[in-house]
Parts: sequence; structure tokens; C-alpha cells
Amino acid sequence: MDTNESTELDPTEALEPPRRLPPVVLAVDVGGTKFAAGLVTMRGELLDRSVILVDHDVGPAAHFAALAGIVEQQLDAAAERHEVRVTAVGIGAAGPITRHCETVSPVNLPAWREFPLRSRLAELTGTRVYGDLDGKALALAEGWQGAAKGYANYCVLTVSTGIGGGIVLDGELVDGYSANAGHVGHVIVEPNGRRCGCGARGCLEAEASGLAIEAITGRSAREPTYEIMQRTGRLVGRGVASLCNLLDLELVVVGGGVALGFAATFLNAAQEELSTHARLPYSRHARITPTRLGDRGPLLGAGAVGIRGMRRDR
Repeated sequence: MDTNESTELDPTEALEPPRRLPPVVLAVDVGGTKFAAGLVTMRGELLDRSVILVDHDVGPAAHFAALAGIVEQQLDAAAERHEVRVTAVGIGAAGPITRHCETVSPVNLPAWREFPLRSRLAELTGTRVYGDLDGKALALAEGWQGAAKGYANYCVLTVSTGIGGGIVLDGELVDGYSANAGHVGHVIVEPNGRRCGCGARGCLEAEASGLAIEAITGRSAREPTYEIMQRTGRLVGRGVASLCNLLDLELVVVGGGVALGFAATFLNAAQEELSTHARLPYSRHARITPTRLGDRGPLLGAGAVGIRGMRRDR
């Protein structure tokens, strides 16, 4: 061996091109009882998630601090646990909202009124942020990975703490003038009924949401009677019958903790009411089906909002 020969490697020989990490969207779901954040791949896989319950006795800054905590958890998980790179943030938020979730004012989150969610998340994450209503986000997810896959005209309804929705016509998500199309929870189903948080009376949300059930019965929606499960299903069926008659929809996908918790009793009552009130030749075959996405749906929906936003920006 030549003792004069260096045994050290040339540093330039050891360099390899940096490995490009797979892209993901950091999905954020803003609801009336909980915030969630997760990592959604471009193929619709939910890699990770963090959830925190909403404390209704705090102010707007504390709400955002709680949300920021789980967002930062997911940013750390992306880099350290999954070796992926966050290329955008997608938001699905209870409404009303302004376009892209520049501001959000969830009916069931009174501390947030015109809260500048998009800019705050952009500052926190250092990446581009896209947002939409939670119901519209779920409609994207159901058409992408769920029960509405292959359908061009459908509605997605979430029956949970509140009631939201999203509508797809001719394969396109309906946005509306201010991006708030799909607020199915504010279809009137009981004229002169209970006062809704929006100020009107008899809204579907005021009569059939989780909060409404608690107010009407004095007990949690997790402990319903058979009559309440049937009544909730009938009211939802009545509301979506109007949509199917108006918009020529072929399918209504229902998710949310209340609807899924009430299961077959709810779904059978809803379908019966839909069939009773959707009698036109083009609407009489409309049907209600449960989501196939389960509790992944809201975050997959927020991820779909992010992916759609990136594609539009190309």
C-alpha cells in the first residue's frame, strides 16, 4: 500500500442529489366542537391526524392557539415521522365564510366572527393556503374517494353538531356568489319552528342537528330515543327532497356523527320522506346513502380543497 495515498474521500464524491420528498397537503377541519389537522397525500390517503376539542369559554386568540398547536404537530409529523413535504394547506370550515376562508364566522363558534383564518395559517405554516366550506369540502372528498365517485349530480350532507352541505352539478362543485352555496342546514323544514343561530325559524339545523336534539330533548344526541332518530331522519329527508326537486340530483350522501350514529333508523326514515316528497319524474329515483369515508371524510375533504387550489394555480 502506498502510504502517501490519502485515505480520505473527496467531499465532492460523497455528495448525492437531495431526495425529493413526496408532496402532501396539510388538511385543517374547523368544526363547532373540534378542530382537526392531518396529512393527505395526492392519492387521497390520510397519513396522520391530530384532534383537539373546542373550548367554547375562550376567545378568538385562544381558539387559534389551540388550532395552531395541532397544525404544528402535523408539520413535525410530516418531516420526522413520514418524510413528506407539505406543499399547501387546505381548510374545510363551518360557515359562513368569505371566499378561500379569508375570514370565517362559524355559527356554532361565536368567538370567531370574521376571523382572518387564511392569513393566520399562511403566516404559521409559510405555505399557500386554500379554504372552503366544510360541507363543500366533503362533497369533493365523496366524489374523489367516497360514495359519490362516478356521479356528476349529487349533494353531500353532514348531520353533526350543525348541519352543512355541498352540491355538485354536472361534475362541478357549486360555489355561489360568496362561496357559501350548499348551506343545506338553513333550508326551512318546520315553518315557525325553533329559532336558528342564523336568526331564522325552522331551519333544518335548528330542528335536526346535534345541538338542536340536545335542546329539544335535554339529553345528548349520543343517547337518542327511537322517535328522535326517526324524526331527525324525516326532517333531513324533507330538506333534501326540496334540493332533489330543485336541482335534479340523483344521489344524496349523508355523513356526520348524528346521522351515522343513528344509522339505519335515520337512513330509512330519511329515504321514506325523500321518496314521499320527491315525486317528479326526474327526482323520484333519488336516493340517500351513507358516506363511505367515515371520520376520515372531513380531513380528506380539506385535503381535496388544497389539491384543487394548487391545480387551479398552475
